[in-house]
Amino acid sequence: MNDPLLLTEAEAAERMRLSPRTLRRARQEGALSFVLIGRNIRYSESDLAQFIDRSRECLSTSAPARRSGSTRSPS
Repeated sequence: MNDPLLLTEAEAAERMRLSPRTLRRARQEGALSFVLIGRNIRYSESDLAQFIDRSRECLSTSAPARRSGSTRSPS
């Protein structure tokens, strides 16, 4: 077993610097894996890392760049 440590929702939220509500919402939407032991929800560190990786966004180089400078239209 690679992840012997399971974190509570409060511990996971603190470690990720998110609110517990944000984690709860991600779990309910199926975006965050969790372990259910009885009625207790726990998160493994690898599940949190996978959630971060899936949530990572990169700006596309093909997206149009914003124009800088004057906002006047050419006459």
